Amino acid sequence: MVSCKLDNLNTQRKNQMIEASIGFIAGFMLTWPALIALLVLGILFEHNGARGFAVFTTLVTMAVAYFFFSIPLMTVLLGAVAYVAIGLVWSFYRYKRHASDVVEKNKNEGQSQKERALKELHPKAMLPTITAWILVWPFSLVENFVGDIITGIQTLVQKIFRGIYHRIYDSAVAALK
Repeated sequence: MVSCKLDNLNTQRKNQMIEASIGFIAGFMLTWPALIALLVLGILFEHNGARGFAVFTTLVTMAVAYFFFSIPLMTVLLGAVAYVAIGLVWSFYRYKRHASDVVEKNKNEGQSQKERALKELHPKAMLPTITAWILVWPFSLVENFVGDIITGIQTLVQKIFRGIYHRIYDSAVAALK
């Protein structure tokens, strides 16, 4: 009898802890830092090619923004139509850029590699990626520009400052030789 009461008490405490945790998480999710964290997370997912996570983060961000800003449903519907329209236009640009990159990378490859690249580049094969570009266009847009900056810095290091880094390396490892 006492054991049964203790089990019920423990179960009630666990339920209260779970409810408190859910309440804390829900309360945190409706704050500016959470909204910003979701945006950054979405950009990182898109940058790393984790498109499924990027789409999920987009949907969660939209839900959080809806509840955080208390937007009327009609405004949400109009916004969704505009969001998809902008996403479609973005996907055209993004696909063109992606196609150009793939073609450039495969210019000097063998015929079989070129055929494989063309097959993978076909819109039918790219449908999940194109759909993701439409759905996560804000993340994709930011990642595209930030990615260009990162690529520019990498190119700067590889082409212009390469000799400096090699001299630093040679100097540092000279004691090991």
